[in-house]
Amino acid sequence: MSRTTNGLVLRRVLAFLADAVVLLGAFFAVTGRFVRSRGRRLAATATLSAVVGFPYHVVLEGAFGRTVGKRAFGIAVVSADGGDCTYAAATIRTLFRFVDWLPAGYLLAFVAMALTDGRRRLGDVAAGTLVVRDEEAV
Repeated sequence: MSRTTNGLVLRRVLAFLADAVVLLGAFFAVTGRFVRSRGRRLAATATLSAVVGFPYHVVLEGAFGRTVGKRAFGIAVVSADGGDCTYAAATIRTLFRFVDWLPAGYLLAFVAMALTDGRRRLGDVAAGTLVVRDEEAV
């Protein structure tokens, strides 16, 4: 298994967008069956995204080291020592997604990735994880 941190920023962004499409698309489709008002549909989609999006990342990263988006773009989450990502580490890095959004939608995450070894966002630093290229994930 090839595990390197080279060229990850674009893959991470694309994986994030793929996961957002998976989650938001599914929720928007589901809420469309029950909610007719566009405003309420968007609010229901946002609520479902927060309620289901958190466990989506924790369960998939804790169990497999990758979400659907990460698998699609050949990256995985591992512990800083190269071992498997744990559920505890996945929980910590997912909690920090809310911090990364401040002050302007992942700007802090990009700054952290630019300034840390291994292109780690704050959640990775706190959880002791790295996102690495993983050719087995493709």
